[in-house]
Amino acid sequence: MLYKAVIVEDDVFFRQKLATVISSTLDIEVVCTFSSGEEFLMQINKMHPDILFLDIGLPGISGIQVAELVREDYPYMEIILITADEHYLQEAVRLYASDFITKPLDIARLNQTMSRIMKKSLIPGLLIELKTTDSVEILRQEEICFVEAMAKKSIIYTMKKTLTCLHLIRELEERLDKRQFFRSNRSYLVNLRWIDAVRPTSRTTFQITFQGIKESAYLQKKRYPEFRERLKLFLGEGGQSQWRSV
Repeated sequence: MLYKAVIVEDDVFFRQKLATVISSTLDIEVVCTFSSGEEFLMQINKMHPDILFLDIGLPGISGIQVAELVREDYPYMEIILITADEHYLQEAVRLYASDFITKPLDIARLNQTMSRIMKKSLIPGLLIELKTTDSVEILRQEEICFVEAMAKKSIIYTMKKTLTCLHLIRELEERLDKRQFFRSNRSYLVNLRWIDAVRPTSRTTFQITFQGIKESAYLQKKRYPEFRERLKLFLGEGGQSQWRSV
């Protein structure tokens, strides 16, 4: 699993050194760097990073304010605060961040932090960790039939249970196996493996039903050609689906 990291740090020399060290880590790619919180917040929806390295002493909007705003829409994002005074950070880390690193850069601590984060990936491609209101659920990706967007949360439908998690559907789309999951419209992300039938319900919409559950998802008609191609590709790679087009 390749993690996408972003650095928000106004000290250009520290920013460059941190990017160099992080990029040497096998499973982490620094996709962009910013010198201010305002710049980062304007671009976050285009990048969906997994890890955010965030200086608390930014000019303009502070790192703590940025972390607070990020937490509202991206509760699962790993936020690593950067500071020259670690004692100042105890409350901030508890509320908003996964960890912190210090200035000057302590490479041993950075490596320890990265190791801990990478271990949280569990078994890449097989398991996914989902935060709910009062717990953390761990599911096999194959268990998920489909995902439905609900405001700033998502509903996960499996054959055994339904749960509401604190993740945006676009975040889950980034984390789930793209070979197996398809974004059928703005509100639905479907697992190609469990599709039972696809039926037209109007001139613009198809209903998708699944094996083993009564709930259904919906597919935009304009996405149907891409859906068919993705399904053919999935089946060609050894996927198993018994879907029917009605």
